[in-house]
Amino acid sequence: MVLRYMNIFMTQDSESAPQSNSEDSPSGPVVSRAELLSRSRELTSAPGVYLMKDDSDRVLYVGKAKHLKNRVSSYFQKKKHDSVRTEWLVHTVHHFEVIITETESEAFILENTLIKKYKPKFNVRLKDDKAYPYIRIQLKDAFPRLEWTRKVRKDGAQYFGPFPSAGSARQVLHLLNETFRLRDCSENTFRHRSRPCLLAQMDKCSAPCVNPMKDQPEVYSETLQKAIDVLEGKGDELIQSLEIQMNQASEAMEYEKAAEFRDQIQNIQMVTEVQSVLEAGMDRHRDVLGISRRETHAHATLLIVRSGKLLSVRHFDFYNIDPQGSSSELIEDFLSQYYFDSQNPDDHPFGIGGPVAPQEILLPDLPKDVDVYERALGIRLIQADGDRDDQLLRAAQANADHAMEAKAKRTTGHGMGAVEEVMKKLHLSRIPQRIECYDISNISGEDAVASRVVFVDGNPQKDLYRRYKIKTVEGSNDFAMMKEVLERRFLRVEDDYPELVVVDGGKGQLSQAVAILDELNIADVEVVGLAKARTEKNFQKKEVKSSQERVFIPNRVNPVVLRENTKAFRLLTHLRDEAHRFAIQYHRSVRDRKRIKKS
Repeated sequence: MVLRYMNIFMTQDSESAPQSNSEDSPSGPVVSRAELLSRSRELTSAPGVYLMKDDSDRVLYVGKAKHLKNRVSSYFQKKKHDSVRTEWLVHTVHHFEVIITETESEAFILENTLIKKYKPKFNVRLKDDKAYPYIRIQLKDAFPRLEWTRKVRKDGAQYFGPFPSAGSARQVLHLLNETFRLRDCSENTFRHRSRPCLLAQMDKCSAPCVNPMKDQPEVYSETLQKAIDVLEGKGDELIQSLEIQMNQASEAMEYEKAAEFRDQIQNIQMVTEVQSVLEAGMDRHRDVLGISRRETHAHATLLIVRSGKLLSVRHFDFYNIDPQGSSSELIEDFLSQYYFDSQNPDDHPFGIGGPVAPQEILLPDLPKDVDVYERALGIRLIQADGDRDDQLLRAAQANADHAMEAKAKRTTGHGMGAVEEVMKKLHLSRIPQRIECYDISNISGEDAVASRVVFVDGNPQKDLYRRYKIKTVEGSNDFAMMKEVLERRFLRVEDDYPELVVVDGGKGQLSQAVAILDELNIADVEVVGLAKARTEKNFQKKEVKSSQERVFIPNRVNPVVLRENTKAFRLLTHLRDEAHRFAIQYHRSVRDRKRIKKS
């Protein structure tokens, strides 16, 4: 890819930057739309990539365009955008940069590279769901074995799957080991074996650990390759070969040998049944995509079909999507983030969808510039053409809907409606897409720990939760403990800063948190304190009075009262209770381990 040159368009410094006159715009060093629009109209009409940045020069959004001038200037028109997310992006942008490319395909590739590099908060993010079982084969070993695993690593091994259930993966593994008499012992057992094991005595393992095959790994490799062929969907060819050998053995009256071939054929047929035949007689290699959406989240299911057989089903979660965005935009994000990575074996352990690249991708909708994607990926993009294609798309969609429903049951979220209500109730300067809450747990300073929980777009993101073991504070000093935790979080930036930090407590705890962030020079993160509802303990009175949940805001005398059953109340109390639960859970774990060591 050749980049001809880079143009950088920057507005004036934030101290002198003109402010937006819109009443709905947030406070802060935000540049006017008119200024940004004027700058964008100076751009070239060539294709390229644009980077939207804030006043700290952090990348907020990366996009591609076949006509940079038209695309970038469309963001800063006077008329408000229908999308709330796009509107807030525009309000937050301080300046932008563009990189000009020679072709649209180069812009497509560069966009994905920059998204991976900067991880912009306004871009859609695709996360592979690796909770499903796989079969792993480490081909670097002299005598590789088939392993069952749920973790996919970039370790040079070959992975097959994912399988729909642990039972199906174990069934395939057992049948292949039995059919091809592959070893299934651990590396340590294999190295120290001096005589055949029970499986070898039952003729279910070739025992490469002790027999002459140990000096001839190529013989074992040939047998292993047959198992790999089955996993790659080439079982029919192997069955035909085994049937010929079975008939030949039967004609020679070698009935025991013929029975072995018969059993192998039956096992291979059972494996292919687990993989499920979808398109009998079809030789095409294709991927089939289904997407299910719910507010700011979406789930994608990809059916990997090779030679008419379903080899695996892959699942992906989308984060940070625009609720007003179209389905074709989601498909574009999926194509760029999944298939572009797939072309780099170091970044993608499976190759493109598995050992064999797809010839075509069957999609529910086509992207706008389908020819650009096809040239960049080297893969045809098609829509349904006939009943068979419709059936495949329905299967992919049903899997995506099921996964989304299961995820919704596991995770209680609140959505962007609750986030927008929090912004209005607490008079925040911008929408708090990412909210973090911290909690300290200790008993008189002993076994002190802390927790961080993160909600993105109103939904808990448990992969972003963190646990902290207090290292520098002795005794009961919650202020010093909170300072240590916030320093460890904000001085070592592991991911995006939050728009809002919530601390458990009233004015005292809030002032402490504000002082800590000021000391760390963290200026663009807002902080509030959430005080629990209290019951008045006066048994002489007939009525029992209790206060409501209150939120303390810096530089404001009276707290904001949260009424029950409002979206903001449910979101903030859920956040606080989740942080408390996570901290208590970790504290108990640390305390129990300490007791075990003493005993």
